[in-house]
Amino acid sequence: KVMIWLVILSMLVMAAYTAAVCIKQKGVPYSISATYYKLEHDHWFMATMWLTAGLLMPAVLEVSKPGTEWLAFLACAGMFFIGAAPNFKDIVEGGIHKMGAILCLVGSQAWVAGNCPWCLLVWIAYVGYTVAMMVRNENDSIISDFLHTKPMFWIEVAALTSTYLSLLILA
Repeated sequence: KVMIWLVILSMLVMAAYTAAVCIKQKGVPYSISATYYKLEHDHWFMATMWLTAGLLMPAVLEVSKPGTEWLAFLACAGMFFIGAAPNFKDIVEGGIHKMGAILCLVGSQAWVAGNCPWCLLVWIAYVGYTVAMMVRNENDSIISDFLHTKPMFWIEVAALTSTYLSLLILA
């Protein structure tokens, strides 16, 4: 099946990029987007986002239940915006980047809810990890403990995992 290979290729692109930047910076970044500022060749961030979404789009549209295709389109379009505007510290690019991130996160998870809702259980692992790390790292404030867990990175990982898991089940 061609569609399953597109999903696997998309997943490998994102996983290879994320693993490479985590290894290079010797740890988990605040977010996948924050890796843009750590790269010697910043075009890799855009290439990763566009390739990930571009490979995913045909497969996700193919397996979508009727009436949910637009959510898949929003999610992939959001990732294209993220890649097109990686400099989220800039006022203009930052607005585009944040809009893309919201579209990607909300669109993908709404798509998962409409197509393979039990895959949203992945979020339990995120919450469990966050609570365990906060308890382990007890500081002066709950906010400091929460931020120490690098929540954006793990939110992105949870969203990607639930989406890819759904696609692998549905394809």
